[in-house]
Amino acid sequence: MSCDNIQHQTIVDVTTQTTDRGWKDIVQLLLVLATIEGALWTQGIAQSRWFVIAVVTLLLCVLWNRPHATELGVGLHGLGGASLALPIAIIACSAILMASWWAGTLKVLYGDRPVSWHAIFYAIWALEQQFILNSFFYRRFESLVGNNGRALLLTAGLFSLVHIPNPVLVPATFIGGLFFVSMFRRFRNIYPLALAHAMLGLTLAITIPDYWLRHMRVGLGYFRFHLQG
Repeated sequence: MSCDNIQHQTIVDVTTQTTDRGWKDIVQLLLVLATIEGALWTQGIAQSRWFVIAVVTLLLCVLWNRPHATELGVGLHGLGGASLALPIAIIACSAILMASWWAGTLKVLYGDRPVSWHAIFYAIWALEQQFILNSFFYRRFESLVGNNGRALLLTAGLFSLVHIPNPVLVPATFIGGLFFVSMFRRFRNIYPLALAHAMLGLTLAITIPDYWLRHMRVGLGYFRFHLQG
């Protein structure tokens, strides 16, 4: 076989592998998105089942290619650099708190549990969201279109989409998604991003009136929310 034929065959093989990987990424994106939406737009036992399906589907898709911890942003690589998100989040939270104080909308966190309980469990949930946002969705879009602005916008847009119909969280998560994904693209670590996410989320919870925020509910839960008192 001549050198030209070998080169041509190599190009064909690489193109085929890239196309196959692209289809796998698209299928995984659609599967995980569909199961998340299933959990958001159902209630009761059906919602619990969709939640389990969503978690299992996500884990299977993530582990399919046996990624390294560094790729997922769950190792120590980039931890120091990603910590830049924390002072930025503190500044943003301070500005929101000051605006809320001026507007007279500051309130206590919903529920009877201690603030520390809310903070710990919301931080865990924020870590899970950052894993879904960056370790899964961004990495799939990055594989499809490259590590560029299109992947950034697609990921932030999808993050915003799953918060429909909440009028506060839809724009907030798009802006936040742009910030978090930008930091992940550069430093590849989700731990400081999760902490910044938790700080911002808890700040919104005590500054935005519940007739808009509805205890940060999305999907069917947003429509089924009723203010008490």
